[in-house]
Order: sequence, then structure tokens, then C-alpha cells
Amino acid sequence: MLKIGVLGGGNGAFITAADLALRGFDVNICEAPGFERNIALAKEKGKIKLEVRGNLPIKSGFAKINKITTDIKEAVKDRDIIFVVVPAFAQKIFAEWGAEIFSPEQIIVLEPGNFGGSLEFAEILKKKCVNKKLPIFVEFECMIYSGFKNDSGSVWVSGYKKNLKVATYPGEFINEIFPKLISIYPDLEKASNVLETGLSNTNATLHAPILALNSGWVEHKDKNFLFYWEGCSPAVARVAEKIDLERLLIGKELGINLISTKDIIIKWYEYQGAKGNTLYEVLSKNPAYEWDYAPKTFQHRFFLEDVPYGMIPMENLGKILKVKTPLITAIIEIASRLTNQDLRSEGRDLRSLGLQDVCKEKLLERVRIGV
Repeated sequence: MLKIGVLGGGNGAFITAADLALRGFDVNICEAPGFERNIALAKEKGKIKLEVRGNLPIKSGFAKINKITTDIKEAVKDRDIIFVVVPAFAQKIFAEWGAEIFSPEQIIVLEPGNFGGSLEFAEILKKKCVNKKLPIFVEFECMIYSGFKNDSGSVWVSGYKKNLKVATYPGEFINEIFPKLISIYPDLEKASNVLETGLSNTNATLHAPILALNSGWVEHKDKNFLFYWEGCSPAVARVAEKIDLERLLIGKELGINLISTKDIIIKWYEYQGAKGNTLYEVLSKNPAYEWDYAPKTFQHRFFLEDVPYGMIPMENLGKILKVKTPLITAIIEIASRLTNQDLRSEGRDLRSLGLQDVCKEKLLERVRIGV
């Protein structure tokens, strides 16, 4: 059985490590130095408590973890696959931290890649390890789980995405790597390349507009509302649908057959009861979102991650492909004002991905063959 390393100490990393350990995999988990508090109870007990809410193909229990550490060398040594389950703004940190430690024989999975995660990871490793062969990277189109930590030793999960798409970077290795991936997650599907997975992350089209259009309630400290069930009104959903159309047009110009956010959500969660004819119907009634409360601050990854690492790259791609993105641009501007910071200056622009001044054909070739 494959040996797994999980990098990160947040919700997704804890659920990933616990679920895989409970299914019999040998799992290490590693948080960054300075954030030991995020794994304190788990490290003390040598296990993570996983609680399942809803009808999921996951079991609850106390998951025995092989190593719980802040030493990345110990965490990734002898691991076959390494899951990097951190916010997009932390992927660069983990890439720099592990650049000289990762082995070319290992598979590095970014869950998710957001837009361009594997390209940025590869650029960092290429610069730090000039003559070293790079690992093969995998991007999930979104995090496969939904849930939250209770404390530094336990976590609960309420959503599990079936039929999630994955791509490799370089893209030509997908057929070689895919059997290993489905030995861990049997419901995964192949995407054409990491542009498809990057453009299929629904966080980029949903989180920022819903948060921005509920900004009054977010600042109303006594109001605690369900982000999708209550925050996604029919009017808010119509704005998100128009943003989604801009995303679909970008995909069309790249020759990528993307599907709507509404259909993606149904594909992921239909077995849990997701259904509806409009985005509003799907989001406001999806059982997987029963416990998903809205953030209480604008200094939250719904803005700080999903705008710089999702919407801004889409806006940049739109300029290259001559696709107009007025609503994407509007939400970027609104989010920048609400957070009182220049989110564009922090974004994952095409230069950081080594894609400056590339045309469409070179972009598609680059994601196929790699650096």
C-alpha cells in the first residue's frame, strides 16, 4: 500500500490524514515550524479524531498517524505521495521549504492547485535545485473534503466530492499516475490539463461574490448565517452565474470543455442530495452545506485566497485571450476595498508561473510537457 505524507495543519490536512489512516494507509502529517499549536493535541496523542456528519463514504474514528511533526524531512522521507493541503498563499512556502528534500520519484499532489499551483511549485523547485529532476505534480480541481477542525486534535467532515477531476503537470504523465491516484480515491476523473483543473475550482466563482454581496451581514457581528443556504439569494446567485459565464468563455477560448458551476456541484454532491435547475436552487439546498457558516471577517481566505489565486489569474487569462471579464474585475475591486488591501499585488500573476508573454498555443504546450 502507498505511503502518504500530508503537509499542512488545517481543516483539509487533518481530514485527509485521518480519513486515509482510517482506511489503512501509512500516513505522516507535517505542519510548518512556528505553527505547532495547530497540531498540538494530535501530536500529544498520536492520533486525530474524525467525526462524520451526513451520509458520506467515510468512517468516523480515532486515526492513528505514523508521524505528526514539524520536521518536513522526517515527514516526507520514504513517502510515495505527498498531499499539500494548504491555502494557495502557503503553497509557495511549502515549496521553498521542501525544495531540496522532495524526491523526483515522489508525486506531489496540490489539493487543490487553485490556478497555477503546480506551475508555481515547479518554478520554485527549478530555481532552487537547478540540475535536479522535478517530481510529477498533481492538481485536484478542488479540495475533496468539506469540514472544520474542532481543535488541534480533532476535525469533522460534512462533504466528500465524488467525480472530482485531477490533472498532472506535466500533463503527458496523467495515464502513468492515474492508477495510483484512484487506488486512494476511486471516484476521481481525468482532466485534460492543469488549466482545466485551475479553471474548474468553484471557490473562485462562488466565495468572493457571495461574501462581497453579503458584506453588511458579515460586519454585523451578531449575525451568524449559513454561507450558501442563506447568503446565496436568487439575486446573488445570478451575479455568480454571470461570473461563471466569463469563466466558461475563457475555457472555450483555450479549447477546454468546461461545465457550469451548477453542474459541477451536482456532479460532486448528487449522491448527498444536491439538485436543482439553477445555481440558487443547488447552493441554497445542498445538504453538504448544512453546517457551512459565513466568515465573520473580510480577512478570510474567501477573499485572501480565492481572489489572488483564482479570480486574478482568470482576469489575466482573459486579457491574453481577449475575453472580457467585467464582473470578475468588479469583484476583485470590491474585495480589495472591503479588505483594504491591493489584492492584485498579492495575486498569482502569469509572471510568477513563468507564463509571461505566452500565446495560447505555447500555454497549452507548456502545461502538456512541463518546464
